Amino acid sequence: MEQTEQQSMIPCLPESAPFTVEQRAYLNGFLAGIFSRMPASAVAQPSASAVALAPLSILFGSQTGTAENLARRIAREAGKRGFAPTVHDLANYPIAQLASEQRLLIITSTYGDGEPPDNAKAFWSFLSGATAPRLSQTHFSVCALGDSNYPKFCGFGKDVDLRLESLGAQRIHPRVDCDMEFEEPFAKWLNEALTKIGARGDEVVSSPTLEPRPSSLDPDASKYSRTKPFPAALLANKPLNAPGSGKDTRHFEMDLNGSGLSYEAGDVLGVIPTNCPELVEDVLAVLKCSGDEMVPGRDGAEAPLREALLSHYEITKIGQPFLAAMAERSGDERLQKLASPNANGALAEFLHGREIIDLLAAHPSVKFAPVEFTALLKKLQPRLYSISSSPKANPGHVHLTVSIVRYESLARRRKGVCSTFLAERAARTVPVFVHANKNFRPPSNGETPMIMVGPGTGIAPFRAFLQERRATGAQGRNWLFYGDQRSASDFMYRDELEAMQREGALTRLDTAFSRDQAEKIYVQDRMREQAKELFAWLEAGAHFYVCGDARRMAKDVDAALLEVIQTAGGRTAEQAAEYVGCLKKEKRYQRDVY
Repeated sequence: MEQTEQQSMIPCLPESAPFTVEQRAYLNGFLAGIFSRMPASAVAQPSASAVALAPLSILFGSQTGTAENLARRIAREAGKRGFAPTVHDLANYPIAQLASEQRLLIITSTYGDGEPPDNAKAFWSFLSGATAPRLSQTHFSVCALGDSNYPKFCGFGKDVDLRLESLGAQRIHPRVDCDMEFEEPFAKWLNEALTKIGARGDEVVSSPTLEPRPSSLDPDASKYSRTKPFPAALLANKPLNAPGSGKDTRHFEMDLNGSGLSYEAGDVLGVIPTNCPELVEDVLAVLKCSGDEMVPGRDGAEAPLREALLSHYEITKIGQPFLAAMAERSGDERLQKLASPNANGALAEFLHGREIIDLLAAHPSVKFAPVEFTALLKKLQPRLYSISSSPKANPGHVHLTVSIVRYESLARRRKGVCSTFLAERAARTVPVFVHANKNFRPPSNGETPMIMVGPGTGIAPFRAFLQERRATGAQGRNWLFYGDQRSASDFMYRDELEAMQREGALTRLDTAFSRDQAEKIYVQDRMREQAKELFAWLEAGAHFYVCGDARRMAKDVDAALLEVIQTAGGRTAEQAAEYVGCLKKEKRYQRDVY
């Protein structure tokens, strides 16, 4: 090669270099930037084919890892198109950098009903605060992930999108709101956002249109996935509550041998359920359909209506499209008000204890053709359950701890779709897949102490954590706060937990059975009672974990933790909040809440 040709080239890391795609793209862009600024006497000007890569920041807010996985897909695709992408977890994003961002893509989930995921709370506090900078130089687009079963669907993604605009940032492509079936809208958004963010005058590499790929929450884990679940043999279906309990909680065991599926303590198992056959027949009767009418199924192929309602569509929860159609066709003023965008509080109250069949039965004059009806329904989604076993202690098997949902409302018996599927209808096999929950793991150092707060079925991942530590011989101290209604009937896994205590695998077990005394006592009360020792564990480096109900328990535990830090640690409220913020940033405060 001639010397002049060598001088005209910008150094580029080979694909065999020991870096990820994102790291390699960023380093190539960095080198290109350095060489493009060097004087001509030092190096010849780069050729037209060696253009400096355009920096692109990709930020993700993620509770269970889905948004994180998609952020890395964005980076891989951006690297192919001539960008130098960097991926930032919002928990660790240097907020001072925001003021200088020129190209910004954000993908974020929404936690619960409109709240930020845990890793995005500090970022949102800054972004929504009075000290947030003007962003007139920033070009951005947002991809929001959510669940339309919640009234504030994709609420946090919408909030971020509007806040960036209010700070002067220029939206180069409209926000997309993705429901549980996110693959197609995500791929479309990614294609168009990368095209437009690179059309600002920067020369970027063209790339073929990105095609949607089969939607798997963990695409590299196995040939089995969300779209192709593994038929796991059901080995056990055991009640965990004693006679006299007001609950029905079950322990399920399934066989994963031959699936290629693997999991870690802290991961989640996806279950593909079918609907209750009796409810399907009731819906068909109200619709006045035989069930043999052909309609589009889950994968677009036609299926008989009965089969579609049984296996392809959600037929319990009332979605916005169905509610709007009922409001329009019935002329019911209340439904019309509830279908409006401003009915969040009233809508949630109305929907509680109501299902699709209730609206159909209440308005018999409203008629739907079978294809019209299914077009208004959501596709039947998998349910995700925290795994309650360690693969090291149970090779080839996976365990779940599931509360079976049954109740009465409006003079009708109701059933949880997946919990009663597991308890009543899954006789031999269960269609499953594994979803990695990278943000919920026991400490990598076996010497590190753990504090676990898991009332009710929230005990599930902590049973897995304790099994894992016992199997690996980890020497770190373990403290579990567990609670339920009554000790005599609702102390799940009691024999196992007490055996772990005797062996030393469980250092402390503090229980709170709310109905064993006149005054209700909960796990957060036990935390306050043990404030001094709990704070000492935190000071010794303990990781703090919470699993269970998001709407009340997790918030109450968070408030109790702040109180513990104030009282036992001698901190002010502001200092306690900062202390908890540091725990989260260091990944020492992790939650698996639902």
